[in-house]
Amino acid sequence: MKKVIVMLGLVAVGLFANEHTVHATISDSDFIPRLVNFIIFAAILWYLLADKIKSFYVNRTNSIANQFEEVENKLKESKLQKEALKTQVEEAHKKAEEIIKTAQKEIEILKAQTLATAKNEMAMLNKQFEDFKVYEESRIKKEVVESYLKDLTKDIHLSSEEVATIVTKKVG
Repeated sequence: MKKVIVMLGLVAVGLFANEHTVHATISDSDFIPRLVNFIIFAAILWYLLADKIKSFYVNRTNSIANQFEEVENKLKESKLQKEALKTQVEEAHKKAEEIIKTAQKEIEILKAQTLATAKNEMAMLNKQFEDFKVYEESRIKKEVVESYLKDLTKDIHLSSEEVATIVTKKVG
């Protein structure tokens, strides 16, 4: 800012620095003809360049307006997209909640099925255990009877035919 003020001061000093500065008047200078020449020059420039300058400013104004409209259109589109995305997000949240509810129902169903399967397997295992117990009891009874009979038959010498007849008599 200081540089501009200094430059203007130097220009002013240069313009007014001549030998007649102390006693100079407007009638002694060529100020009026220069003023008229400047006015004529400005008028010619205005005549030659006014349409181009006006068209430039109109075109520039129109281009700025068009850019502004484009920006507004993009803003409207982005707002519409934002709303569409909001609705999609809401739908996604609803679907997620539905999926969670469905998954929870499936978990309950699977729990019930697993529990039922486990109960069935437990019942089957218990039955197999009972059957095995009965089988083992009968096997052990047979072994005990056989060992007892062997102990008894050690002292008695019977043939297998005689034993068969004795057993058939007892059974029959």
